[in-house]
Amino acid sequence: MKFGHSFKEALEGAAYPSHWVERAIPYRELKKILIKVREELIKKGYDHDTLHHLLESRNAEYNLLAGDSQFLRPRLVVRPESNTSPLPLPELEPEPETEGFTTITSLAESSSALKLHGNEPLPQKQYQADQWGWVKIPLDADTRFFAVLQADVNELDKLQTKERQLMNDDIHVLGNEIFEVAKPRKGLFHLSKSDLYRWREIFELYLAAQVFFSTVETAGGTRTSEKARKQLVWFQDEVNKRRLLHRFKLEASAIAYSRFLSLNSALLKNLQFQELNQTAVTKIIKKFDKQTSLGIKDVFPKAMNSAHFIAECISKDICAQMSQEVLNIVPQVADYTCTICLSICWLPIQLDCRHTFCIRCMIKMQNRNKRLCPLCRANTVMLATEGMLSINPLFFPSPPLQTLVPHIDAKLMVFMERWFPKETKEKQTYNEIERRKELLGETDIDTGCSIM
Repeated sequence: MKFGHSFKEALEGAAYPSHWVERAIPYRELKKILIKVREELIKKGYDHDTLHHLLESRNAEYNLLAGDSQFLRPRLVVRPESNTSPLPLPELEPEPETEGFTTITSLAESSSALKLHGNEPLPQKQYQADQWGWVKIPLDADTRFFAVLQADVNELDKLQTKERQLMNDDIHVLGNEIFEVAKPRKGLFHLSKSDLYRWREIFELYLAAQVFFSTVETAGGTRTSEKARKQLVWFQDEVNKRRLLHRFKLEASAIAYSRFLSLNSALLKNLQFQELNQTAVTKIIKKFDKQTSLGIKDVFPKAMNSAHFIAECISKDICAQMSQEVLNIVPQVADYTCTICLSICWLPIQLDCRHTFCIRCMIKMQNRNKRLCPLCRANTVMLATEGMLSINPLFFPSPPLQTLVPHIDAKLMVFMERWFPKETKEKQTYNEIERRKELLGETDIDTGCSIM
């Protein structure tokens, strides 16, 4: 199936909004203009093979120039004087001189391939040539081709900017909604009024799905729309398998989740539309090069670099915004784990080198006379753990520890107690058991410092 037909079917079958379809790349119109570009070049003596030879021998150049108005102005220039073979020169009407060019008034001045009619030279024509002998070949069809293509790409860029703003507004609203239903309440008893742990599990699954962006080394970067669709389906299936929606305690959570899915679906549709039109641009530029041999495949994207629709993937900016305003609302345990025991970093001890570990791991390091930070190898461990061995968590609740052990990160401690009430309580219980064993002399029992 030819691309033009499949492109039309894709636009009609994907249920895109009508104002999107109206701004899609006019692929068929561009194909018709391209035919006129080829005919105009042939008429002036520059068929595919001739242009290929001229470009290869550097006797011709084709550029897309952007003036002050930012409109692309294609320009074909040839060097008539060649040591190898005569070059075709177009029959041009006299033109006003342009900056950098001088007027050549006869074929004898511009080409060694002068053809005589009897003893008389051909009628004189005017050519605009610069001081190096380059002659500008005026073309109309290619100017129209790039005018149509650039105008449509700019319209798509404006459309995408508008859609991006709408999604950013939805992200802001969604972030506020999720914060209200997921924000922690004081004490474990009041957790019944919060869906904190349900949303944490949902976001864990969403981050694991890596719907629009992959961090895997072998396939990192933005995903294609098809891969993103599959990952989004996987995410929804996992949420349903775990019956997370049925476990919501607040009705507003179900509404927020529906908005979250709608936002992802909208981003996916935008990505599909962008990819479809980007493919259309690539195809028509490839066809232009194939039929004219002018080689603009690499030139056009650079000339249109200011157009985000061509140069950037829409999912990149939106995912960054979603991560900042939605996903980061509910902190994940993995971001607050001790890098030694890999459980939650409670109580958090910040060394002088600014690295943070849990208090039990620091005490154990001091018992083993380990002086260097596990991450940066700075001699800071003994300084931070000085006096901690005399502290008994059974008799000293959390607040006094801030004064007894100045290296405790008080702000982080309050934050973790608020957002990870279950995890910190479990870790505190574990710390007490560990300390009791030390006091009773049961040092031969090593349960390890790992509680999740």
